[in-house]
Amino acid sequence: MGPHHGWMGNAMTRSVPSGERSRHGWGAPVTAPGPALRAMATRVRAIQHNPLNFLMESWRQYGDVVQFPFPPFPLPTTYMVSSPQGARDVLLQHHRLMSKRTLQYSTLSLVTGEGLLTAETDACKTTRRQLAPAFHQDMIGLATKPVTDALTRLDKYWAQLTAAGPTLIDVDQSMMNLALEITGATLFSADLTEQVDHLTTATLDALHCLVQRVRNPLPMPLAVPTPGNLRMRSAIRQLDLAVDAIIEQRRADPLPAGQPIRDMLDVLMDPTLTQPFSSKQIRDEVATFIVAGHETLASALTWAWYLLGANPKEAERLREDPQRSSLVFDETLRLYPPAWVISRRTIEPVEIDGIHIPANAIVIVSPWIIHRNPAVWHSPESFIPDRFAQGQPALGYLPFGAGPRLCIGRDMARMQGAHILSHIAQHWKLEPTNHRQVPIEASATLRPQGGLPMLLQHITH
Repeated sequence: MGPHHGWMGNAMTRSVPSGERSRHGWGAPVTAPGPALRAMATRVRAIQHNPLNFLMESWRQYGDVVQFPFPPFPLPTTYMVSSPQGARDVLLQHHRLMSKRTLQYSTLSLVTGEGLLTAETDACKTTRRQLAPAFHQDMIGLATKPVTDALTRLDKYWAQLTAAGPTLIDVDQSMMNLALEITGATLFSADLTEQVDHLTTATLDALHCLVQRVRNPLPMPLAVPTPGNLRMRSAIRQLDLAVDAIIEQRRADPLPAGQPIRDMLDVLMDPTLTQPFSSKQIRDEVATFIVAGHETLASALTWAWYLLGANPKEAERLREDPQRSSLVFDETLRLYPPAWVISRRTIEPVEIDGIHIPANAIVIVSPWIIHRNPAVWHSPESFIPDRFAQGQPALGYLPFGAGPRLCIGRDMARMQGAHILSHIAQHWKLEPTNHRQVPIEASATLRPQGGLPMLLQHITH
């Protein structure tokens, strides 16, 4: 259980008779502890401004299963599950009772379509099985070259920036550009170096607009020309142009018969598959991996440099021993999991941690909370890469999700993140401009508000 046990015992369901008001509004069944409707209503702006703080407060006050009221808007009953075992039950043990038809993923599909990230379980199973060869260990080994090539270009660019001495850079933007180049080259054999600025801007614009839609109880249809919708439609057009160019380039250079695949795009466009991908499916998967693939890697790398800047002894240890990069990357993902919230909708009633959760309820699992559970993590707020020296715990660590919907690119992302950290740490020094805590923008992923300015200096050996 969490710091406060909340209600004790087994599932405690109080059905509210029609016309009787509970703390969750009219006729809403209360099955778990949580804040009252009035308390939530008075804090809407604060919750939107700092959702991470609200989730943490809720867990500390009410325990491992919290029920949130959301009337008067027509939203389903919502729960947050925060125990390590409860999270595992949601994502693994009871995954067949869970759907991805939530506001989080339906809104994301406006940009990515029905790709692997947003697709329902049955469609996801087929897609994962067919894409699996692109993420085999042999392909991950081949994927080191695009990382090395991108780092060579980064070294050259940073050398120009620092020709006259140390210079200030936005690490967040640098990692976004680097991650996008690597994603394009690894998954699609596409050179996106000339498009990185446009594409990273389009991605961030689209994701920003998506978050605003999620936080708006009555969002306007995308066809209505509101300022937010126009910005989002423009971002989607930019993304679609890049996707179309990638696909057309491959149509002009198809995989010769009998040759091993070069990348994921070869799999997507293979007409001999048991269930060949349609043109729309190809578009949706390419868009999904451009958006999700590079934004999550960039987020993790940015926070790694922030943490290393705030812990110079760990930065020095990494510089002296590049093999520590995987420990640094894993610990960064614990403290700043890019996917800070995961949502599911219950298909049938289910019991989690002794709490009855009805059908058609929204269940939220927050890695941000679970990764700070002192029952699993010693000194959970501290940056201690060595805690991963013996591997990852079986419970309480899910930066890539868990169960059948575990991120298909987990191993590739861990390879890329460790490779990038070890290389940059040996050749460059990144120092914070001040030692104040950086405010977090909890958007589609976790990003530093206003970027991450750091002083870049070349290391002379």
